[in-house]
Amino acid sequence: MTQNYRIEIELPRHDASLGAVQALFANLCGSLGVPDPIRREVELALEEGLINFFKHAIPEGADTPVSLRIEFQDAAIRLVARAAGRPFDFARLPHYQAPRSLEETPRGLGTFLIARTMDSVKWRYIEKEGQEFEVIKRLPAPLPPGHGPDILRPDRRQVRIQGKISYRRLQTAEEALALASAAWDLYGYGYKDVIYYPERVLEQSRTGQLLSWIAIDEAGTVIGHYAMLRHRPDDPLGEMGAAFVLPEARKGGVFRQLSDQLHADARQSGVRALYSLSVTHHVATQKASEALGRITVGLRLASSPAVFVEGARPGDRITTTFNYHQVVPRGPRTLYPPSRHRDMILHSYDWLGLRVTEADPAALPRLGGDDFLECHRDLTWNRALIEAAGGEAVHYKLAAFTAFLLEQGVACILLSIDLEDPSAPALTPAAEALGYFYSGIFPESGRQGHDVLELQLLNGISLDPSQIQLHQPSAKAILAYILALEPPCLVAANSATPGEAPASSGTATLDPTAHPG
Repeated sequence: MTQNYRIEIELPRHDASLGAVQALFANLCGSLGVPDPIRREVELALEEGLINFFKHAIPEGADTPVSLRIEFQDAAIRLVARAAGRPFDFARLPHYQAPRSLEETPRGLGTFLIARTMDSVKWRYIEKEGQEFEVIKRLPAPLPPGHGPDILRPDRRQVRIQGKISYRRLQTAEEALALASAAWDLYGYGYKDVIYYPERVLEQSRTGQLLSWIAIDEAGTVIGHYAMLRHRPDDPLGEMGAAFVLPEARKGGVFRQLSDQLHADARQSGVRALYSLSVTHHVATQKASEALGRITVGLRLASSPAVFVEGARPGDRITTTFNYHQVVPRGPRTLYPPSRHRDMILHSYDWLGLRVTEADPAALPRLGGDDFLECHRDLTWNRALIEAAGGEAVHYKLAAFTAFLLEQGVACILLSIDLEDPSAPALTPAAEALGYFYSGIFPESGRQGHDVLELQLLNGISLDPSQIQLHQPSAKAILAYILALEPPCLVAANSATPGEAPASSGTATLDPTAHPG
């Protein structure tokens, strides 16, 4: 049974109110087991929302209180603030502008951060009742048993398939709602975020960012789903995922039909390559990925919360394989592989059947001659992705960003280094000095469709490699290679001889040159 919590309070227009309500919220989150990264982001949204209320909606010295409602329900945190203050157009709040110097104070940073971190942000005028500010933040994983809202998988209703099953691109609001309902029936609120927002599915489908294919019966029940997502509108790379088929239809070839339709659609949409991520607490999804032509060329250790793992505890994380398939032939690429990982990188390209040539970093000037570093933080999965290329200035920036993310409690940091830039051989050891270690290659995923080397860093996490189940020989070879590097996260949990994988079907030590076949 779902446990919902709701608190309503009134706050005077006073600076002390901010600290008091933040302390209340922090204590409530602590008692309910809300992850700290989520708590910090919602605290920021709460603070910025109240500050704007005090500043714009309530005159200085007025006795007008702000009513605040804090709710934990439906697998989300919801904050609603309301005040009967003067009319104000919150759309006129300053938009974020990056400072041009260290001395310049950035404008609109607070509202910018709220918009980037919350799942829903609304400023409204409620007739005769004043202004209202609402934010909603979804929870990424079940809270500890007996605490807070119950977002575990619900008791599933049995579905009776009615009439013929048809396969088509999702098109209507009714189909988007039926998709959300089917995902909830199967997984509760623990599945891909976008699936639960019909309006987002429709919008991303309209723009071509999302190719969403459904299997649907004559009664309008979504039986299965498979999608391709482009993370940028012009992205040459498509992520395959959000795949499911209801148990009642799993022996009828539904997924095969969905897969064939989606892959044909993806090719016509202009993508050059496809990839997927497969969990490693079983090998079923890895086998399915292999059957669709994808080869594992990377391992992301502890990269995701273990939401789908039976018996997982709050805070547990799971490793995923990175599986790649080049669907449009390409010519040879010129790479600058760092010497330490040269052989493994070239073996990975051999597994994919992609031609590459090596260049001397000193032979050519850096492409574009510019330094580049961008950081993308994913609060839902409590991880971050840093994309980088460049010299010493980028090395310093990388060290600063890494220290900040570790301090913020980010569990997994992925570092994407441009392999087609001459800076890669120097940038890689600089990153490894910070604690990063080999993860794999990621073709077509960098700026301008460049190939990248992916490293990763884990924050206070120890892994037992024997719990990682792998199917493809390439995946097993990559794990053996990572173990030989002796990253602290694995060595601490590994009772085997350093550099030697424990005896396990998923982690056996293999020759990195072995072809996955």
